[in-house]
Amino acid sequence: MAILPETEMLSANSTASSGIHPSFLEILDKDFIAFYNEHFSDKPVTHTISMAQIRVAGAQFRSPWCRDYSGKSFVKDIQIQSEDGYRFTARCYAPDKEKFGPGPYPIHVNFHGGGFVFGDLTADAQLCLEYRDKAGVLVMDIDYRLAPENAFYKGHEDGWSAVQWVRKNGATINGNTDSISIGGISAGGHICTVIQQYARDACLPLKLAILTVPSTDSHAAYEKPSDSKYTSFPENEFAPWLNWARMSYFRSYASPTDITDVPPLVISPIDGDLNGVCPTMILTAQCDPLRDEGEAYAQKLIKNGVFTLSRRYTGVPHPFTHMKPILKAVMYMDDVCKALKMVHGS
Repeated sequence: MAILPETEMLSANSTASSGIHPSFLEILDKDFIAFYNEHFSDKPVTHTISMAQIRVAGAQFRSPWCRDYSGKSFVKDIQIQSEDGYRFTARCYAPDKEKFGPGPYPIHVNFHGGGFVFGDLTADAQLCLEYRDKAGVLVMDIDYRLAPENAFYKGHEDGWSAVQWVRKNGATINGNTDSISIGGISAGGHICTVIQQYARDACLPLKLAILTVPSTDSHAAYEKPSDSKYTSFPENEFAPWLNWARMSYFRSYASPTDITDVPPLVISPIDGDLNGVCPTMILTAQCDPLRDEGEAYAQKLIKNGVFTLSRRYTGVPHPFTHMKPILKAVMYMDDVCKALKMVHGS
């Protein structure tokens, strides 16, 4: 076992006390560790608290990157009806006309993460604003239904309804309905894996699906990390932010005990037919239990002849994407905006 110099041992001990498992201190980027210590060392751990408590005191558990831009002149909320009649909000971020012209603009539909139980229109607001400002796309952020108040697949239904609405009605918000992309982080990425297969079946063209640290496979049979066929599960059992304990918490609220009425594709998108789906960008993190299933999804896409871009960000966990100014978050934003500009010609 390597012996650290005294100054480094002090730093490591300090970091360990903040909640980062000692086994990750040599793996994680130092700027991530500093960010985590600054913003999360004194926050309660959500997976040790009941959902009822979190719903009552939600503001206490918000991440530092959450923002509400609803009062801005370039932001507009619209209502969309899902297939079962439920109406949900989509928040639209219109590009700057002085910078990108009068439109119509390419449309990027965004789905936040949160294990199908957390998240709202503040969760990805900062990311949506940057997509708007750097890629010149009209971003539509979807406030889909969450578990346990709703069956988790209702979020997928809302997402698909949103994309169909965009294709049919996007011109009403100055959008180009022939230039649509989708993207999501974590649970939002899972929703996108389903939507891209629905879109293929419906002959609804998508320029790109951006799947960031996505869940792509079923975890229902896992009783312990080593039950997974993906080595990233036991490898990242104690990772910061998303780990086995937190995933088990999400599953206890979101995973249905009776899957009779759940579409099989929603249970395990990786088992679906991926032939002919839209071009896909898959972005994973080294210290993420979901890493390997995201990369397995990328490999299956490639085997099916789908144009696929895949990148793993080292030294960071799930979901590093929001944690600017850390370097990998900056790189992520650059990568995504370059891809959006490339496929949309914006």
